[in-house]
Formats: sequence, C-alpha cells, structure tokens
Amino acid sequence: MPYRPSGDRVQNAYRSVRPVGRPPVRPAEPYRTGRTERERRRREAARQRRRRRLMAVLLVCCALLIGADLIRRGIGMGASASVAAKASSPAPESPSATVEESASPTPSASASPEPVLALAGDYPRSGPGTWVYAPAQGAVLGRAGTVRRFRVAVETGVPEDVNAFAATVDQVLGDPRGWTAGGTFRLQRVPQNVSAEFTVYLATPQTAYQMCRAAGLDIRSDGVPYTSCRTYGRVIINLSRWRESVPDYVNNGIPLEVYRQYVINHETGHQLGFGHELCPGAGKPAPVMQTQTLGLTGCTANPWPYVNGSRYRGPRA
Repeated sequence: MPYRPSGDRVQNAYRSVRPVGRPPVRPAEPYRTGRTERERRRREAARQRRRRRLMAVLLVCCALLIGADLIRRGIGMGASASVAAKASSPAPESPSATVEESASPTPSASASPEPVLALAGDYPRSGPGTWVYAPAQGAVLGRAGTVRRFRVAVETGVPEDVNAFAATVDQVLGDPRGWTAGGTFRLQRVPQNVSAEFTVYLATPQTAYQMCRAAGLDIRSDGVPYTSCRTYGRVIINLSRWRESVPDYVNNGIPLEVYRQYVINHETGHQLGFGHELCPGAGKPAPVMQTQTLGLTGCTANPWPYVNGSRYRGPRA
C-alpha cells in the first residue's frame, strides 16, 4: 500500500515551500512612512520660502529701476522748465526795484473792507431840472393790501445810474422791515408812461431846493440846500445827502448805505401819511420819522419803520 502523508504534514510542507528567487515580504512600517511625509513637507516649505525671497528681490529691483527713471525724468523736466522760465522772464531793471517790490505788503484775504461812509469826488450842485426815468416795471413789494405805484427818476447829468438807483429804492421799500411790513398796502415801481401815486426823484441840491421851495419847504442850512423833502406826489432826495451822508452818521462810523435806507424810508413815510417823531430816549433806536439828518439827539441810527416785527415809533414832534 503506497505511503500517504497525513493532512498536517502536507500543510506544513506547503508552508515551508517559497518561490525561488523572490525575497520575503516584510510588513509595512508606519513610522517610516510618517517621517517621509514630514520630510516632503519640509522640502516643499523650503522651496516656497526660496520662491518668495526671489520674488521679493525681483520687486525691489523693479522699484529701484522705476524710481531711478522717474528721478532722471524729473530732473530733466525741471531743468527744461527752469531754462524756459529764465528765457521768458524779463531781467530786473535794477536791484532797488526788486527790493521795493518784495517789501510791498500783501493784503490779507480775510481782512474785511472798511465801510463806505461817504463818496469822494465832485458832483454837480445844480442841473437842468429834466429827468431820466427807470424804464422797467418792478415787482410788487409786500405781502398784502392795495398796490400803490410809484416811479423813479434821476436828474439829467447826475452821475448816478437810474437803474441802480431804482434797484436801491426797490430793495429798501421791499425790505421786511420797510413800510410794507404792516400788510395794509403793497408798492410797485412802474415806468414813466404808467399812472403812479408818486415819484422818487434824485435831484441836484439846487433843483431839490427849487422843488421843495415851490411847496413852501426850505431845505437850506446856512444858505446851502441841505436836507431832502417830500411834496405832494414827489419824494425828493438831495444828491448831496445821497453821496455825503450827514455828520452824526459819519462820525459814528455808520455806513452810507444805512443813511440811504433811512432817507428813502423817511421821505416815503411822509408820502404815506406819517409825520415827524422824536427820539424816545438816549441810547434807544431813533424812529425812522425822526429828522436824523439834522441829528440823532442821543438816539442810535435806525433806518427802518419796523423793528423786531413791530412798528417802531417815537413821541410825535
């Protein structure tokens, strides 16, 4: 009977048999794999650091090149501009002229101009008694009430523009502190060919005297036509006062513009039916119907009939 090995022996025999020429397979070594991964990461980080350093060096080099080019161009342009300026500018006449020019003070931009107290220069004391009228119709001045119309005229030969004079009259009569503030009437300037209640005249002193004298009013002081006046349908502004104001205003530094507001409102106030008033007390505003042209008599200058929204009055003269 032939020999048969047992099952255990067969299995042991197979286990002991290996393929010829093939090395034995070793199990994986986890610790060696982890170390290799860390080394790979270190190498990658080192490459990135080298790359960043290289980029930084390149950027610095580019910046230096660009800066050098800009400096070179700036120097060249500056030199060209300097040469052009020297060629175009005239040579100074003398050293003394240069010193005088540099010593001249430069006016301050923030300094406010001094108020005009009176106008200098000569002007006519008499005229032909003929008139140049403002040609255009003005706006209705005031908020309520009957419209009362007026004209504006400047004597021929007077060095005042009729349109500028008319604009000043409109501004004063239409001011919220003016006569229309009461709301009982409104005012409107109209041309010469339109019917009007009264006319505001700017007249030379002699013509103003003749017009006022015809109505029984003497505007002279020491024989010289001095004040303005109102006659029926005529508000007459003396050119002397329009240009020179009066001593109490000038001596107190009150601008000419304020006196002009006063004289328009005062004489127009007579045309509207208001009489003279007196100073109510020392240091108080003068009523507009006070004869401020002849003196403030202790009051302060005030060109408006309405003060703080109310009609401002003084004792009746």
